[in-house]
Amino acid sequence: MNKSCPVNRRFLFLAVSRDGVPGKPHREEIIATSEQEARARLAGRFILCFAGRLPADATHHKGEG
Repeated sequence: MNKSCPVNRRFLFLAVSRDGVPGKPHREEIIATSEQEARARLAGRFILCFAGRLPADATHHKGEG
């Protein structure tokens, strides 16, 4: 039986703070093994809208020019 380790992914959310102060939506990024885990870790502080999932080791490459 093949038991593999959980795969970490980078989850992106559009978030608004729950602190009661009106604020602009912003991006929150977190490394987790599932969307459910990512939401659980952020939901106490933010109202969340899923925006994307990437490999945890993905890097952003700027265009040349």
